[in-house]
Amino acid sequence: ADGSSVTWDRDSIPIVEKLPASLHFVVHDAAGKPVTLEPYLGMAAHAVVMRDDGTVFIHLHPSGTASMGAQQAFVLRQRGDTGASAIGRSIARADSAMTRMQTTAMPGDFSFPYAFPRAGSYRIWVQFKRAGTVQTVAFDASVSAGAAAR
Repeated sequence: ADGSSVTWDRDSIPIVEKLPASLHFVVHDAAGKPVTLEPYLGMAAHAVVMRDDGTVFIHLHPSGTASMGAQQAFVLRQRGDTGASAIGRSIARADSAMTRMQTTAMPGDFSFPYAFPRAGSYRIWVQFKRAGTVQTVAFDASVSAGAAAR
């Protein structure tokens, strides 16, 4: 609605199962210039990848797919905090993850770390926030079998 567009910035190398894939996207304004995004749940973007038969479904973040709780535990972990109770106390002392999410503008250029687990046809939905509105775009991907699977 605002004239922006999203480009999947990928090379011509085919996507192969079990190998890192190039999931790099750039949001442009109506004039074709890269834009700044508003944080959406603390991140520049989110993505969902689904295989056409429904056997693969995953929600991705530019920072990886670890849950926010796990990311918070890693950040708060101190040397020697290897027991669940020690980490739990550290988390309990801190504010919730939601209150520490990034609130400043983010570049409209982001990547998701991912390797498709199986060959086949996939759809990728990418969401980002711009001008107060969450926008969703979809891309299709064809993933080839790896050399060992042929």
